Amino acid sequence: MTGASQHYRYVAAAASVTMLLMSGCASKPLTGQSQQVASPMAEPKPAALPPPPPPPPPVAVAKPRPRPAQKRIVDKVGSKAGKTVKRSIRTGSLSGLFKGGPKIPRYPVWPPETPSSRVSLDRFIKGRANLSLHDAGQKLKAAFEDAGYLEYSYFSAPGGFVLVTRIEKISAKGDPLPGTERYTLPSQRNSDSLTSFVRGLFLDAPPGFYRYIAVVVSDTPYQTSRRSLSSTEAQRRLSAGSNNLSTAYKKIAFTGDHNVEALIYEFTKNSRTGKVRMIAPGRLTPRIHLAKTKLNMTIAANFKR
Repeated sequence: MTGASQHYRYVAAAASVTMLLMSGCASKPLTGQSQQVASPMAEPKPAALPPPPPPPPPVAVAKPRPRPAQKRIVDKVGSKAGKTVKRSIRTGSLSGLFKGGPKIPRYPVWPPETPSSRVSLDRFIKGRANLSLHDAGQKLKAAFEDAGYLEYSYFSAPGGFVLVTRIEKISAKGDPLPGTERYTLPSQRNSDSLTSFVRGLFLDAPPGFYRYIAVVVSDTPYQTSRRSLSSTEAQRRLSAGSNNLSTAYKKIAFTGDHNVEALIYEFTKNSRTGKVRMIAPGRLTPRIHLAKTKLNMTIAANFKR
């Protein structure tokens, strides 16, 4: 082999070794500073977000007022085609039933005028189960009819009603006068006015004593007013009221909360002047009035039925 050929062979071998060394270095991962240079640039951290605002306070919502508990009473009132007919009675206030005005006239003066005497009738009323206020009004009316009071009127009142009777002439001891003398009317005048009629009732009638009764049925406490009832107004109320209670009273139960009280007004006519005045306090006790009218017995009898 010549010197030139051998020289080229050495050069080629050196080149091959150099290539092998370079390929081996490329296959190894870079370390140290070289690796740091080769690593990608770290991304900056995002800025912290502000905390969310607190939730708004809850809006206060007014809770509806709970309705008072109502007691339902089922009352058998008859039969139809062999089936029992029932009705539902609720306890509660009359204000809802009379919204916009009562179905019957209101008692002209509330609280009522101070009577000559007043007495509770509750002790004569034993049976209230399954009764409505309308039933109570009918039984009171029947009791007055059994006692001889054939004229009466109804008025509405807070928590109930008022039943009034016609003025009657009584003896000094409180007995109703017998027969037609009890409701003796004066001789009729030519005038048809109510004023002349009422005026004649007392000015033309013989001197004596008169009685007017108003029965109050109510679950609302009241105190009588300081006003005095005139005989003219007492007689006028007989024609100003209703002949019966409205059907609204059929929906209200007659419970132990309803007090039944009789307001008794006594009048006397002066034989010399002819003037009529109310007696307060009364001459007779309430017990005597109830015994003389027999209302103590007729009320007890009708509420047992």
